[in-house]
Amino acid sequence: MIAIVTDSTVGYSSAELAARGIVSTVPVNYQIGSETFEENASDRNGVFLPRMVGKPCKTAQPALGNFIRTFQSLTEKGCDVICIVLSAALSGTYSSACFAAQQVGGNIRVIDSETIGAGMHLLVDEAVNMVKGGLAFDDVVRHLENLKKKIAVVFSVESLDRLIAGGRLVSGKANTSLNLRPVFVLKGRIVFKGNARGQRERLEKMCALLPENTRRMFVCRCGAETNVDEFTALLKARFPAVNIHQRVVGPVLSIHVGAGAFGVAYVVNG
Repeated sequence: MIAIVTDSTVGYSSAELAARGIVSTVPVNYQIGSETFEENASDRNGVFLPRMVGKPCKTAQPALGNFIRTFQSLTEKGCDVICIVLSAALSGTYSSACFAAQQVGGNIRVIDSETIGAGMHLLVDEAVNMVKGGLAFDDVVRHLENLKKKIAVVFSVESLDRLIAGGRLVSGKANTSLNLRPVFVLKGRIVFKGNARGQRERLEKMCALLPENTRRMFVCRCGAETNVDEFTALLKARFPAVNIHQRVVGPVLSIHVGAGAFGVAYVVNG
């Protein structure tokens, strides 16, 4: 049997994990002020944004012991394990999972998703479908390595403070002064795509970055973002045949993008 392991930034709810059956999540750690937490399934994190206001916040990769215990539990049951984790360019989670796999032994393959959050959700869903469809272990891994190149996230933030504080901002041209807001693409790493003036220009610029052959997408928001419904409507007008899901990001991603951030994760055909 093939089991899928991922990290908590994937954003699954408890019900979604139960429905997939073969997926286990390892919690990513985060800190608000002096308090330390483990990120849970999306319906079990409580109200976290208000607690972040005015407090220093940071994240840390999952505890090595959590990966080891998860891998050991699955290999002892006779499972082969495919572990899909957030981008190695943004976190040490991939290195931690690789080290844990070496310690445990067995048939464990760790995949750098080169994405995060809803982008990982898309990739893990595909992995589940392939496993349930009966594909062999090596075939699933090969397909995932190809598929991850077809997944990206387009997003924008209200403030650059969180990205700068977390060391994730790679361009000094991004601007949130006056009526400007930056637009980014995450594909392995965060790439600045330009500043937009005003809400409509920002939404149109983000929408235009999606390829014509997009086949599935998740619109995500951090908190009560008021642009999301209009953004979803723009995407639906351009991609009428694509089913668009809406999601609220968890505490780990919220620490890095800040309240008011929103975006879309997508996967393309081909």
